[in-house]
Amino acid sequence: MRLAFGPGEDDAFCTVRDALLDELGGWLDRPAAERAAVVNDVKIFLGWRYHHSSGVLDEFGPGDVTEFLLEWCPRRYAGHPDGAAYLCGAVGVYVDFMAATGRLVGGVERADRLKRLAADLAPTVRAEMCNPTPPVEDAFEPGDEDLSSEPPELPFVYVPPPPADVESSAAAAPLLAKLEALRDYLGPDGRQLTDKGNLKLADGRALVDLLDTGDEMDTRIGDKTLRTHTTANLPWLNFLLDLAKQAGAVRVHQRRLVRVKAWAGRSAVQRAAALFAAIVQLGPLETLYSGRIWFLDEVHEVLDDGIVHWLAPLLADANTQITFESVLEWAQSVIARQVAPYVPESRDQLDDWTQRSMSDIFEILEQAGVVRWTGRTELPHAYGRSEWTGGAVSLTALGRRLLPDYLDDAGYALRRVDDIADGDGRALIEALLAVPDTQHSALVAAWRGGRPEGERVQLLAEAIAASPDAAGRMTGFVALDYFDLTVAEPWVRQLLDTPVAGHAALWLISHERADAATLGSFVDVGVLVDMLAGNVDDPDELCSVFAGMSEPSQLLESMWRHPAPETAQVLDVLGRHLSDRALAKEARKAAVRHRSWLANRG
Repeated sequence: MRLAFGPGEDDAFCTVRDALLDELGGWLDRPAAERAAVVNDVKIFLGWRYHHSSGVLDEFGPGDVTEFLLEWCPRRYAGHPDGAAYLCGAVGVYVDFMAATGRLVGGVERADRLKRLAADLAPTVRAEMCNPTPPVEDAFEPGDEDLSSEPPELPFVYVPPPPADVESSAAAAPLLAKLEALRDYLGPDGRQLTDKGNLKLADGRALVDLLDTGDEMDTRIGDKTLRTHTTANLPWLNFLLDLAKQAGAVRVHQRRLVRVKAWAGRSAVQRAAALFAAIVQLGPLETLYSGRIWFLDEVHEVLDDGIVHWLAPLLADANTQITFESVLEWAQSVIARQVAPYVPESRDQLDDWTQRSMSDIFEILEQAGVVRWTGRTELPHAYGRSEWTGGAVSLTALGRRLLPDYLDDAGYALRRVDDIADGDGRALIEALLAVPDTQHSALVAAWRGGRPEGERVQLLAEAIAASPDAAGRMTGFVALDYFDLTVAEPWVRQLLDTPVAGHAALWLISHERADAATLGSFVDVGVLVDMLAGNVDDPDELCSVFAGMSEPSQLLESMWRHPAPETAQVLDVLGRHLSDRALAKEARKAAVRHRSWLANRG
């Protein structure tokens, strides 16, 4: 099968595309509706590849994936952030399929890398779809700014880490320990600087060892020794000194490097915050390597400016981690777009330089106590410091505490748990619906945390009773499980006199606060409709659950009289997807009767 097409080969491309999609549909083991949706998303990906990219359908690199997800999709689907996860998933499905059928250049290993990259980019793609970043070439065009546009919102609610965890990770930060060692070395009188403002060579030699900077003094190359004549040639030592000065740990006074007294009065967290601020403000790469080759300066500036962007997706929750390889490929794709066009003769080297640079950035962030980098591999060099690669990166409690303060300047909006802390019960339910299950406990704990538990349960129960949709009702009852059972029970019993009586009865029975003989009659068709409504996007599962119930025909007779908005959706799905044709026909009739009944009710 031919898998590369040039301009004007629309018919040939469409023929192969349709054949691939048909084969993909048979290969994909998912429910029918989901399978059809995925195939359609892959069709979008292939259409982009032919019309806006290279037309090659069997070979992809990280730059192709990031171009599709971070450039084309946000502009094509601006304002539709919910599609981000589906498009990222479609990329992964397609490369998996092509590898499994022996077509993908690079095979399974390449597919795994690209699939992982697409998955890791999903939060950023969602944010970009909310508010696409202008193309690089348009970024500085005057008069084009949309000052009224809202910044892209990250797709999670930020829950701050426990203060004790923040203090612990700050106290363990290696760079803070090095700043203390530097201050101890300076002593009360400080150290004299040279006329050019550098440390004297003897001090430099001592500090390279004391602070383990990795700088080489008197480098040996073969039989030759290159003597170090000035501490200006010790970049990592000078980087530490610049950080110490920017953070406020030391300063220059009358040509002496001296300690700043106020530093000693700061807590470990305050010192760590000042250190991270210094890293972001100075830019590690620009500080270490500036002034060598002009386009490398551009690389360093772009990567330094990206620090907050590389870290932002890690804020989702305390367990979120991303492979370093995915972050690296993201960075390489940015450099390929923003720098490579201006230095075509150096394109092949840019990826290597980017890898070395990102290794430096994340090593520094780990030393600052902001990032945790596990499972990494050391790559030694014949001369100079080793670099690191592989493994996965995540934020420490300190990183999770500090990073949110930098998101506004980076152009992100962040929903915080504080935003719902004083909200009503509906605000809590909406927040719970918007975040992963792993965040539920922290959200509930933060919501009106200073108020009596009975008052909190009352507000939640009132919100459940007034909830306009099935998802809100179901989620509200799940949230009740985070409260003391003896406090929640009386308020749930009061719900037996509300439209959510069936849910309330089921909750009391399942928590052994009542028996089925007493409250079983309360569990009505509304509970069934709400439960089935949770699967309308998975028709096969919905139909399987419904068909497995006793006397489904009688259930349909009861369901069409239930006034919830979800009733019509559930009946429509059953009517289209039930394998029992007679039962499906009954469901379609029930849907018609339901709509007529609602219309007659006014």
